[in-house]
Amino acid sequence: MDSQVTVKAVIVGPDNKVLIMSEKGRWQAPGGRLEPGEQLKEGLNREVYEETGITDLDIGDAVHVDEWFATPENERVHIIAIFYECHTTTRDIKLEPIEHEDFAWVSLDDLTNYIIEPEMKTAIEIVLGK
Repeated sequence: MDSQVTVKAVIVGPDNKVLIMSEKGRWQAPGGRLEPGEQLKEGLNREVYEETGITDLDIGDAVHVDEWFATPENERVHIIAIFYECHTTTRDIKLEPIEHEDFAWVSLDDLTNYIIEPEMKTAIEIVLGK
């Protein structure tokens, strides 16, 4: 079984809301797998830009680490995800349509309106609960 490191951004926007993105009906943080030899924050910046078009991402500290098992391409993989608190002044998101169908800026109170991955919900609560 292969292990993969994934970096995720809990992005707080100008209205103190967090960006979530829909992929196959489930809401999650922007981010993804590192490329070979890529450093964590470098990979996070690349992934966020590719998925959102955000160019002014301010990457802060890691706020949450989680793990799960997935079966992409019919092979079981151990995913280790590192969630970073990030900030932006950007409101308009340019979705990568191959990966995501929609996006929303949400507050803690809004979370119950979305099907959010549990690890993402925990990371949002950590960042917005400060």
